[in-house]
Amino acid sequence: MSTIQEVLLAEMDKLADSYAVCGIVDQAGSVYPLGADTKVLSTIFELVSRPAVYAAAKVLGYEVVEPTVQNHYPDFTFHRGLGDNGKIAIDVKTTYRMHDDDKFSYTLGGYTSFIRPGNEKKNIVFPFPEYSEHWVLGFVYNRIAEKKAGAEHQYTIDRIGEIPLPFENVEVFVQEKWRISSDRAGSGNTTNIGSIHATIDDFRAGNGPFASEDEFLDYWRSYGRTKADRSDFSNIHEFRAFKKRQG
Repeated sequence: MSTIQEVLLAEMDKLADSYAVCGIVDQAGSVYPLGADTKVLSTIFELVSRPAVYAAAKVLGYEVVEPTVQNHYPDFTFHRGLGDNGKIAIDVKTTYRMHDDDKFSYTLGGYTSFIRPGNEKKNIVFPFPEYSEHWVLGFVYNRIAEKKAGAEHQYTIDRIGEIPLPFENVEVFVQEKWRISSDRAGSGNTTNIGSIHATIDDFRAGNGPFASEDEFLDYWRSYGRTKADRSDFSNIHEFRAFKKRQG
């Protein structure tokens, strides 16, 4: 297991009790239940992970930078000097499933932006070549039906124990992005890299189709934006055959 992976998982384990976030509190002491909105819950898990990420960086001797612009990759950058290469990207991903053994997936960022030559500064905190490693801190939770999770819209702080959670059985993994990437685009017609569609065990093991990070980058840098642009290849097997023909 990588040192980064090991340390980050150890720090996340210390925060396991913090997953039970049940609402947002105002200064008057009113608590508003989270509900089941996936965007809200994704933000909550990113906030919960922040202390663990900073603690891991301290253990490993890194400083941390977060984006100052919305929707810039990654959520956290580890560095030992802003002008140096060897930076490490930590990106937080969250999704849900209905049952413990269900398969799930994520989107892993665009394949027409910073990974492509000429776009190295597009939608990324530091230029892509300055990063030497790219990690995903992934959360998956079992979704609880909203009718159970949102019985009331407002609680007083002394009733916080009565607020039902909209999720249960939160599980976490830390894995290199290329190891959990699939060879298919995610999110319908958008130009996002799709992750594997798999169980938590597969994400933890990094059971993706690519043999190396170099192959992952070569594949996605060449992947067509539309179906019409994918005449040379549309999956990893066709890609390897295409590269073999090229010599």
